[in-house]
Amino acid sequence: MQVKSGFKLNEVCDETFLVPMGETNIDFSKLIVLNESSLLLWHRMTEGDFTTDDLVKTLLEEYDVDEPTARRDVEALIKQFRSEGVIVD
Repeated sequence: MQVKSGFKLNEVCDETFLVPMGETNIDFSKLIVLNESSLLLWHRMTEGDFTTDDLVKTLLEEYDVDEPTARRDVEALIKQFRSEGVIVD
């Protein structure tokens, strides 16, 4: 998987948003708020190609969380990002 071009991080009032950029993405109802862990995963995603296992490993290395919980959270984020057109296979 990889991140689709056309998305930018913006911070407003201590909240981090993933904002679609460009004329084809001017729908501000599609802003995605990122919490600390999803921001960590976003940074990993922008490094290049990634898999679900890569992202699970990232969470396991950074947080005191078990593998099933990390996998569930990563799969939920991937599902959301796919539905919003943020990532492609």
